Amino acid sequence: MNLSHLKMMITVANLGSLQKTAEQLNRTQSAVSMALKKLEENAGFALFNRDGYRLELTKQGQHFLRQAEEVVRQQQRLQSLATQLKHGAEPLLTLCYDHTCDSKLWVPSIQHIQQQYPTTELHVDGESQMRALKRVDNGSADLALCPWLPLFRQYGDFETLPVAPFELTVVISTALMKEFGRMPQSRQDLLELPMLVPQNLEIGINLDAVLRLPSQQRIRVNEVNTQFELLMAGFGWGIIPKHIALEALKQGKLVEISIPGFVQQVRLEIHLVRSANRTLGPAANAIWESFA
Repeated sequence: MNLSHLKMMITVANLGSLQKTAEQLNRTQSAVSMALKKLEENAGFALFNRDGYRLELTKQGQHFLRQAEEVVRQQQRLQSLATQLKHGAEPLLTLCYDHTCDSKLWVPSIQHIQQQYPTTELHVDGESQMRALKRVDNGSADLALCPWLPLFRQYGDFETLPVAPFELTVVISTALMKEFGRMPQSRQDLLELPMLVPQNLEIGINLDAVLRLPSQQRIRVNEVNTQFELLMAGFGWGIIPKHIALEALKQGKLVEISIPGFVQQVRLEIHLVRSANRTLGPAANAIWESFA
């Protein structure tokens, strides 16, 4: 069966008209009609019911159409594969993101790579920020997403693109606030409550220096998602990426702490990072260009 005939049949099924199909495909109406006739001769049954004004698929034609669409899709994938192999698309693409970032930022890129570079295997790794940057620098990762500060250039020769805002905010659970009897109104109030802080936030910010609070009861956890779960359970207050707490804030399960003269939010940007010393492959470069 001729692939071009299958494409004509699919277009006729969508438009319901030989004339409209001919116009869309820049063919003559007789050429489209002949293609359908040859397909039906090969298949051994009618693909379309021609009794009405609009061409409608027969039951056999409906089943045939589904397979024809898959054959055309496979041909398109094969053509894409040939193009990628010809131009040397990378066999493996590694993307890193800092745990404090929203990993959904990668989703459009992953969808694009699956469609346009089907032979490229994707690895998506969650890391601490410093480890993500080191991996980009040493070549074990192609691209990384992380909160960015200019001082990070001391860790490698990087090029970056700003892609999204990043906020840290100070929160407390509604349950803990009720247990305490009031919203914390001063630094002294905070000193009377446990503080939850990740051990390895690694976003280039010393939280102890930012908060400037004397020693107090602290619960240190090994990563930010565990910190969030403990915050929700009322084990203390803490400073956390706002996108992680956003839904809980909307639901009233967490509340932002507002104290005059006390840091309430830290605003940065999430950057896409690549090494300035290496050329990206076609798939990685497509991701870079999509963010750009």
